Amino acid sequence: MSESEKGYNILCSLLILFCFLYILPANPVYAEQTVEYWYEKGQKLHTQGLCGDAILAYEQLLNLDPHNSAALNNIGNIFSDMGNYSAALDYYERAREGNLNDPIILGNIGRVLFLLGRYEEAEEILQETLIIDPEHEIALYYLATTYYKLNKYHDAECLFNKTLILNESFALAWNNLGNVYLMQGENDQAYSSYLRAVNEDRNLTQGWYNLGILLFESGKFCQSARAFYEVKMLAPKDTDALHKEQLAQKYCLPHE
Repeated sequence: MSESEKGYNILCSLLILFCFLYILPANPVYAEQTVEYWYEKGQKLHTQGLCGDAILAYEQLLNLDPHNSAALNNIGNIFSDMGNYSAALDYYERAREGNLNDPIILGNIGRVLFLLGRYEEAEEILQETLIIDPEHEIALYYLATTYYKLNKYHDAECLFNKTLILNESFALAWNNLGNVYLMQGENDQAYSSYLRAVNEDRNLTQGWYNLGILLFESGKFCQSARAFYEVKMLAPKDTDALHKEQLAQKYCLPHE
């Protein structure tokens, strides 16, 4: 075989290899087309705070599996994070169609119904959730808070205490338990709950605010001023807290 023929054969082999490599991605089944790929991508994008891109990834998944409850629930979570509770509810309801008794989905429905102010509906769904999973922490918390909104203070107190048995560091539950005690005229227990709330989460603005109000009404003006100072530091634009701090300072006596 002449040198020119050898060179021609090598060139042909390289061309065949190149064509094979070029057309390989056109074969039908690859990771980019799987449910698992789009689910993981959606989760990653949501974690990165890229909510719009995460929704698009989950929508790609739904093109492959239109009734995927996990993806529908996660899109609901994204809209919930964005404060669009009506859209979140739509996706949670769609997720429920494929998984009627999933306590996570039911709990999410109850939570956004509460956030939408639909307390009676939230109560019903959250009760249903707790029948399936009696230790569902978020369902317990939101049902307790729903009872508080519906003026069912004894029921609220019981459920907040159950929530705190499961999670002693749940600052918002301590704060809301304080609200329940306050409505029942149990100021000392309210004070203890608010104090525990801000000890669990030093950035809990509403805990400091509630503590400031209670201390002011109890005549403990210096302590009240310190509580409102914490609010001011966390929320510098809160003019109401600033005014209350100044008022408490006005009545604060050195020997207090």
